[in-house]
Amino acid sequence: MNVEGGELMKRAVITVCALLLFFSLETFHIIQWYDARVWSLIVFSFGLIVHIYVLKRGVREHEAFLLLPAAIALWMGALAFGGYVLFHDGTMYVLAFTIGLLEWWLFSGEAWLKTPFLFCFVCSVAASLEAGDMFLLLVVLAIGIVAYMYHTKNERANAH
Repeated sequence: MNVEGGELMKRAVITVCALLLFFSLETFHIIQWYDARVWSLIVFSFGLIVHIYVLKRGVREHEAFLLLPAAIALWMGALAFGGYVLFHDGTMYVLAFTIGLLEWWLFSGEAWLKTPFLFCFVCSVAASLEAGDMFLLLVVLAIGIVAYMYHTKNERANAH
């Protein structure tokens, strides 16, 4: 490791320790500076950073699995930050996992991911119906239909 890399790592460790100390002081109510939305913003930021990292490099098939936790963090953070969690928390978890599987399946080309994705997609549709939110149901259905059409188009193109 070169000197610059060592210095960068030292700064990163100091920053993480300072953040941990700061959040620990807040946990014990010694200081208070934020509301509940900050945690969802942190989770959203993590998902966004990983998405940018993976997509900027060009999605390699052996690294496509990174999109699963990144999509979960991105969508859980976005939905929780928007206050969606207060009304439909079960739907939010299933939907975030389904979108993560969708991204992994589309970018990796792994055939075995089709079954878990379709199962989670059906669970997302059922959870959306249970929540009674028709807009959410339409969004979930649109995501699934477009993903399936895209993937079958690619399979037909590769078959010829």
